[in-house]
Amino acid sequence: MATPSSQMVMYLVLRRDLLNAPLSWPIGAVATQAAHAASAAMWIFRNDPNTEVYTSELDSMHKVTLGVDSEEELAKVVTKLEEKKLDHKVWIEDNMRVCVALKPYPKNDVKNVIRSLKLF
Repeated sequence: MATPSSQMVMYLVLRRDLLNAPLSWPIGAVATQAAHAASAAMWIFRNDPNTEVYTSELDSMHKVTLGVDSEEELAKVVTKLEEKKLDHKVWIEDNMRVCVALKPYPKNDVKNVIRSLKLF
C-alpha cells in the first residue's frame, strides 16, 4: 500500500474561464472536459507502472482538479510540464486547449510544478 507521501494522484488542470462570458459553457460541459482529459490520459498511459499502481485500488483513486483563468495560463502549465518531462494529455475541444490531465504521479513528483495553482 502506498504511503501518504507516495500516494498516486492524478492532477487535472481545467480552465475556469469556460464558465464565464463570452464562452459561458454549462457546468456539465466543463465537467465533461475534465472527464475527457482524465479518460484519455488513463488510456494513453494505461501500461505505465504509475497508472497500474493508481488503478490497483479503484475505490481509493485520488484526483485533484486545479484551475487556471485562461487558455494562455493553461499553455504555461503545459510548458512547465514539458520542461520537467512530466507525462500528460492536453484535451482540446472546439479548437481550444481546455484541460490538461497528468498521468498519475506521487504527489511529491509534481508538487513543484503545480504548487502555484489553486483548486478549481
